[in-house]
Amino acid sequence: MRSHDESEGAAELGQLREAMYSLPVIEQAKGMFMVLRTWGPDEAFEALVDISQHTNVKLHDVAAVVVAAGSGNGASGLDPRVYDRVLEEVKPFFGGLPEGSV
Repeated sequence: MRSHDESEGAAELGQLREAMYSLPVIEQAKGMFMVLRTWGPDEAFEALVDISQHTNVKLHDVAAVVVAAGSGNGASGLDPRVYDRVLEEVKPFFGGLPEGSV
């Protein structure tokens, strides 16, 4: 049987692994907001968090939609309903872009 400290350590390790997996796509999405909206990193992150909270979709998944839509690769591995819901929230941030873009 695991001790309380071992369980906490395992949970923390899991959280660190999740963060390492999620961080690159979140940073890419932030970069897209920063370039297209001329925002700083804090404003870009805040926009992602707001969209996440408004759509009730994990931040990582919101970022994945932003990156997928911006690159034209579509909803790879995401629930299409989640993709569409997040995309509707993201579109106003990128108004004026050609059809087929974000």
